[in-house]
Amino acid sequence: MQDREVAEKVTEPLFDVAEKLYTSVNMIDACAQEGKVSQEEADAYRTNVLSSLDELLQAIIGPIYEIHPELSPTCCCCGESEESEEGQQP
Repeated sequence: MQDREVAEKVTEPLFDVAEKLYTSVNMIDACAQEGKVSQEEADAYRTNVLSSLDELLQAIIGPIYEIHPELSPTCCCCGESEESEEGQQP
């Protein structure tokens, strides 16, 4: 996605979806702790949702960040992007 404005607009709803999926995983884990679903069901749900989410984000967000690295989220504790931190050596 070459247009930066479009890329930025596309990533926002994707992260909203990701947040909702993470919330659903936490809800299923809580249901498993309460005995409403089996631990096996919760594990399968978590694995499938997170795997699908990872695949989606890598397929869509990854290429956008390659073209527009400035859109990559910053590290919450230092203000630098996670990618720039990985590139630094101690």
